[in-house]
Amino acid sequence: MARGSALRTASRTARLVAHRTGAAAEVIGDLSPGVSVSGLTAGQFSAIDVMEHMVNCLGPADVSISAWTTGLYDVKRAAEMRANEQLRGLRFILDRGTFEKSPKFAGPLIQACGVEAFRCVSVHAKIIIVKGARGRAVMRSSMNLNKNLRTEQFDIDVSDAFTDFYQGWFDALWDEAGRSTDNVEIIKAVFDRYLEEGPIASSVAQSAPNSEMVAEGDLLAGLSLGEFEG
Repeated sequence: MARGSALRTASRTARLVAHRTGAAAEVIGDLSPGVSVSGLTAGQFSAIDVMEHMVNCLGPADVSISAWTTGLYDVKRAAEMRANEQLRGLRFILDRGTFEKSPKFAGPLIQACGVEAFRCVSVHAKIIIVKGARGRAVMRSSMNLNKNLRTEQFDIDVSDAFTDFYQGWFDALWDEAGRSTDNVEIIKAVFDRYLEEGPIASSVAQSAPNSEMVAEGDLLAGLSLGEFEG
């Protein structure tokens, strides 16, 4: 896929939602082929919550995740879904900083899913691709996998065209990173250092480097679930 590619589509019906307290399943609603949802939250749920809802609606599924960073809790949840056969496959593309800055943080992530589940590149795109038995969908959002109590936005399309576009991008980046011996060596070296240094307190492993947590604000005060067609 060429760098800077874009997907152009005709106008479509969209469900618009905004909520500052509701859970992912409540805010997003049912997902089935042809459904599009665009929403705003106060950060009360994270991308991993959305992914779980997408899989519950469309799975079992193969899942591809791109994020700038994540937390151990979120990766473990995804690994548990794979162990429970909700996920047929699971791959992560994370920013290089996740692995290069802190073996104590990255080590448990690798331990949860295995070296081959990860690629590290310079990435800031937050995208989740779900290819399920009952439909295929993609989410683009401001959310990393770990929860952050700030205003967040997301767009979900249960669409073969959208899914194929973003899966093509993901696969190209995954393959490009996989051809680099540095990529695999970085991840393996980080995990080896983690094993040499031994386990650490869970409070350190649970939080991503440079993550910020703030009190829920009033930016979405007064907003409730809504729907728009047009």
